[in-house]
Formats: sequence, C-alpha cells, structure tokens
Amino acid sequence: MIDVSVSRRVLWIGGDAYPLQHIARARQLVWWPPKRSWTIIRFVRQLFGLVFATAILGTLVRNSVEKSQAAALPGLLLLAGLAFITYRLVTRLRQRALYKLVIETSNSSTTAVVSHDPRQIGDLIQMIMEAIDNPQAEFALQVENVHIGDKINQYGDHNIGKQVG
Repeated sequence: MIDVSVSRRVLWIGGDAYPLQHIARARQLVWWPPKRSWTIIRFVRQLFGLVFATAILGTLVRNSVEKSQAAALPGLLLLAGLAFITYRLVTRLRQRALYKLVIETSNSSTTAVVSHDPRQIGDLIQMIMEAIDNPQAEFALQVENVHIGDKINQYGDHNIGKQVG
C-alpha cells in the first residue's frame, strides 16, 4: 500500500512530492497486458520441441542401454518437461494487466503508481486533476501499489545506481 494525498497544493505519492502547479498531465497507461495468444503459441512450440528432444534422446538411449532401462528415462523427461511448461502456461494465462499512473511535469514523466485495478487509477487521476483546478482541494487515501521491478536513479546527488528487487 502507498499513501497518496494532496495537501497545501502538493501531491504526495509515498515519499515523493509533486507541486500541483508543475504537473502538466496525469494519465493512465496499460503496462504489460498479458498476450494470451503469444503465450499459447509459445506453449505449443515448446511442446513440439519437448517431444522432438524426447524422441531423439529415446533413440540415443535405446542404442546404448538395455531395453528395460531405455523406456523410463525419456518418459520421465517428457513428463517433467510437460509439467514445467504447463505450469508456466497456466501462470502466464492467469496474470492480469497492470495499469500505471504517469505524472508528467514540464521536464520529465514519472510512473507514480502501478495497480491491477484500472478504476482505481482512473479515480486517482480525476482527483488529481480536480485538485489542480481547485486550490482548496485536499484528499488522502491508500492505494495498492504493485512493485514492477528494479529501482534506478542516476540523477543528481541522490544517485543510487540500480537497486534490485
């Protein structure tokens, strides 16, 4: 959860402050929508590759080992590979799209909040725009923020380089 508030003409998102008079635009972007068709195509390709590799391994093993042991190894490989690629298929098909709140100022654009809920981001944009129009407007709420990757900051005195996680 991340705290989002407007107080005394400043938008606070976590520990970041954006003076409202410097915000040029706030917009919602769909980031990383799951491409289900590509996921299924990739699964089918991996399945064909797995069957092909298992057939080649089975042929090689049958030529070098006794018949009783030869049938077990390729079958186990096929089952393990099938379980793995099926697990990856299911996890990728269950992933939801992410929606970003992007705050654009006169010199840069910053992803402020990432969420699975597009309505939450849309409502937040509307509240920010109303606060820009109304100098007396103030609000405070908590938003579920999805962590999307490494943090990189290489500007000015607060250069942290790359922080993984």
